[in-house]
Amino acid sequence: MSSPPSSSSCSHVRRHEDVPTPSAPPSKRLNMSCEPSTWLQQQEQQRNVTAEMEQQRNEKAEEEEEDVLSKPRGPHKRRFTHVMVRNITYAIPEGYDVDEGNIEYLGGGSFGNVVKTSAVCRDGMRRWVAIKKMREPFYDPLHARRIFREIKLLQLMRHDNIICALDIYTPDEENDFRDVYVVTEFAGRSLYRILKQQRDYGRRVLTEEHIKFIIYQIIRALKYIHSANIIHRDLKPGNIALTDDCDLMVLDFGLARSLENKDTSLTQYVQTRWYRSPEVIYWKIDSYTNLADMWSVGCIAAELLTGDPLFPGDDVNAQYQKITQLCGSPDEELLQKIENDNSSAMKAVIQSYPSHERRDFREVFADHHPSDDFIDLIEKLLVLDPEKRITVEEAIQHPYLADFSLPDDEPRADHIFDLDDSQKRTRSEWRDAVWKEIVDYNRLNSSPIVPGEADR
Repeated sequence: MSSPPSSSSCSHVRRHEDVPTPSAPPSKRLNMSCEPSTWLQQQEQQRNVTAEMEQQRNEKAEEEEEDVLSKPRGPHKRRFTHVMVRNITYAIPEGYDVDEGNIEYLGGGSFGNVVKTSAVCRDGMRRWVAIKKMREPFYDPLHARRIFREIKLLQLMRHDNIICALDIYTPDEENDFRDVYVVTEFAGRSLYRILKQQRDYGRRVLTEEHIKFIIYQIIRALKYIHSANIIHRDLKPGNIALTDDCDLMVLDFGLARSLENKDTSLTQYVQTRWYRSPEVIYWKIDSYTNLADMWSVGCIAAELLTGDPLFPGDDVNAQYQKITQLCGSPDEELLQKIENDNSSAMKAVIQSYPSHERRDFREVFADHHPSDDFIDLIEKLLVLDPEKRITVEEAIQHPYLADFSLPDDEPRADHIFDLDDSQKRTRSEWRDAVWKEIVDYNRLNSSPIVPGEADR
């Protein structure tokens, strides 16, 4: 890839709080109201009791020290240290750094919570890694399927702009399988936090060259993802990470899915609303394509330019109205497609909104002095009719990205990914499928070392 623009460094500062250990209760006083003749005997008894209690405390402390690492557990009989971070207990495998000063809480969402630590890996390097503890992975069949899907994709993806799994584990036994952990390389700060920091401090960090390089890397990643017939479905600044050198990673495939299988419906409740395409909101709820991801790219690109979200709707109706106020209302051709794909009732709903003409993007963004090529790209991304929206193959060849484009270094997937997630399964069956993925996980050369089993 082309050399990235330089970027000012910034590191995470949030660390978990120490959990105070409650003091042991004071020992009971011995009854001293006794005869003088028995006083010395009582004193001796007290000394013996005190010595015995002290010995028990020492033995207990030794046992606790020995039990910091659990007995071998889980499908691969690994040992774990249990660490409390933000009132969440994480089981961290032997070989990872569990020093509380080196563990950082990175954040949480609807699917899990993430901490950062380091580990020595099989190639001899020590890496910063992100450990994601899935939240209630087997709450219901839908949730369990999403966990299964993400684990599958993180093993299939092999691209330097896409996160992949370095470790997948559980500290549980099969008959009591509840917790799932996925480890990836730490990819840097989220783009969401960088943009928020810009807004909070009123100082731009991302230059024009940064913006161009970020957009290029997102599209480069999508070229690979879409070539495998996968739609990400949750592209947003919070799911994009940047290193201090502006190297980018696309994260979080919990809502991604394959478009290969046609026997299950898609859902409109995917991308965070502000980055959701109009067809996802309304008229192609069951049949939208990976072009929905390209709309999200347009929203992210505009936010990189202005520093603010482009369509911050408070609800679906407000979201759709903000979209049409900028991009115009559906024309007759698109309305006919909406009716054909759905019903005349859906067409009537769309027509019930106030009608707007598409605005001139050059005027809308004039205060930010974008280049003509930038305006041309987002005009082609933010198109209501997905059939007329620019594809990822077209976008990566756009003149705006010419400074970074290297066609020989913009890989496609070498096969279509079959996630094996289309069949209906019970919660228990999805749980069994996830267990099998953990058992069968093939460790990478960059995976953390498992003490005593480096070749696993």
